[in-house]
Amino acid sequence: MTQTSVETYTKPQIGLHNLMALLLIGLYLFGLSLDSFDKSVRGTYVNFHALGGVLVFVLLVLRLALRAKNPPPALPASMGPTFVKFAHLGHYALYALVAIIPLSGISMRLFAGHGLDFYLFQINSPFEANKAISGPLHEVHEVAANLLALLVVGHILVALYHQFVLRDGLLYRLSPRGK
Repeated sequence: MTQTSVETYTKPQIGLHNLMALLLIGLYLFGLSLDSFDKSVRGTYVNFHALGGVLVFVLLVLRLALRAKNPPPALPASMGPTFVKFAHLGHYALYALVAIIPLSGISMRLFAGHGLDFYLFQINSPFEANKAISGPLHEVHEVAANLLALLVVGHILVALYHQFVLRDGLLYRLSPRGK
């Protein structure tokens, strides 16, 4: 690959990608640890986790708006149409799961009868606690989070494969300077 003509994402898109990646990894690991906290403080940590989910959802909306305004750079010409379709499908799956996880988590919290404490203001749950609804939402939240974790690992492995095996410059699209 030559030093010229590598089109990149915009700096805000790159920043949002990296920020969301860090937030999602942190929230996933934090979510796995929530049951280990003493019940006297667990609610505070679950609320903090939920606020992180709200932040991820807001960032996702912003990221999709930026993506609509600034379409992604072209994929390497060496990728055939089948691989391009898989790449698009993988990204759609990532975006869908990143939306489903906070929506299911916040819905689960509300249907469990808990609100959200933003510390400056609170949003009370409009629902009575209902395990028949909050239980399945909890399952959706966990399954979606685990699927996202698997998809993220695959996403990283494919990016590394492009960088170090195919050497097609794909990762340079996420560099603010290109190659």
